[in-house]
Amino acid sequence: MKKIAAIILILISSLISCDDTDNIDNSSTNPEMPPHHGILEFHFVMPEYKIPENKLHRISLNLSYDAETLYRSEYFHKENVSDYLEQYKILLPVGSYYFNAVITCSCGGDTCLNGGFPGGQFGMKHDFDKFTIHDQGTTVVKTAFQ
Repeated sequence: MKKIAAIILILISSLISCDDTDNIDNSSTNPEMPPHHGILEFHFVMPEYKIPENKLHRISLNLSYDAETLYRSEYFHKENVSDYLEQYKILLPVGSYYFNAVITCSCGGDTCLNGGFPGGQFGMKHDFDKFTIHDQGTTVVKTAFQ
């Protein structure tokens, strides 16, 4: 009986013992993030139109290195967007980039046209801009469809 109690005490003490603190790195860098990288926290905010919410759809979120490649639709990253997800996080090397975000309307008749979508049903609205990724930081970008 004493041997069982001793084994139980040893197991309990090993489970609640302190971790070795000699190898703790107190640097300010995020250990999960590679050096010279940052996070793009992209908020794909849907605007308020006179259109039912379930008829507004996120279509694409694309990233380019410069304005010229953005204009030519030459993207280095294309995010798989969803109608049910507003926020996307993308790990990128430090630098300046451009984004292109696209939404559409799927209402029938003239509802999309009257709601502000050029071309009516399945007409698209774009938002694009420049952003900068900082070392070990988070850059927050929110869409502003006009």
